[in-house]
Amino acid sequence: MKKLSSVASVLALSIGVAVAPAAAASAATDRSGAERLNIPNSSACKAGRTVMQGMVAGPGGQLYIVFTKAAGAEPVLSRWSRDGSTWDGASWTCAGAPVSMPTLEHGNDLAYNPDYLGQGPALIATQGSQSSFLSDDVTIVHLSSSGAIGAAEEVDLPMNISGLCYSATAADGAGKYAARRLGSLWTHSSSGSLSSGWTLADSSLTSHDNRSDQGIDCSANYIWNTKSINDSTPETGWNWVYQYNWSGGDVEGDIGIPSNSLVDEIEDITHVGSDFFVGINRNDGLADTVKVFTE
Repeated sequence: MKKLSSVASVLALSIGVAVAPAAAASAATDRSGAERLNIPNSSACKAGRTVMQGMVAGPGGQLYIVFTKAAGAEPVLSRWSRDGSTWDGASWTCAGAPVSMPTLEHGNDLAYNPDYLGQGPALIATQGSQSSFLSDDVTIVHLSSSGAIGAAEEVDLPMNISGLCYSATAADGAGKYAARRLGSLWTHSSSGSLSSGWTLADSSLTSHDNRSDQGIDCSANYIWNTKSINDSTPETGWNWVYQYNWSGGDVEGDIGIPSNSLVDEIEDITHVGSDFFVGINRNDGLADTVKVFTE
């Protein structure tokens, strides 16, 4: 994938050797690139909500972002359409008023399935987060062929999760889900209900102390997990991204996104082709932002 591993990592992967994560936080490499979307609190697509939550790229490269009030209250689902072929700062514009959707609850993460159970495109939102808002429910949001937000339904999972992603190219093109909370990673084939059929792939994923699980993203071969700042993070600390394979094995760790003295909190990661983006919630009232995830 584009700009996701160092030269050494690429070489090691090419010969089938797992790459150990960096041992010390000071070894982190800043992977936060150019801004691609600036979302001030006054944006109509926030509808008065100030907290960015889950984010995912959907049909045609559109972005879907959940915004809430404090503690996940009164969630809305916003849609951003892309204008033009370049990924510049004006790539996305708010595509109409956001949709109030109480069943999203905390809306910690969003996944996109282009053909959910043969019913067409859908977003799948985790309702819980790592600890404070535990939930084994997800919200299925059906989309029109153009990506417009439609009806929603809830599905009960057999476990609590904070992060969820879907890759249509995984499992040799059959499609596959990944879900996680804390140190555990589960996988699920694209067929059958999400209420059963999950496999525990790993129960001891690499993580970083004193961070909270946020959103995840996945491709044919890899899973990226975001870990955010929190009150116990030192001011010199970072947000983090950890890269795994589908079995939960380490590929690359301690990928850094600056916290800017605890102001910037990573919320989610998503990709369109080989272009990756991270969503940043800003805790001092400044504009939330979507930035390139780069090397």
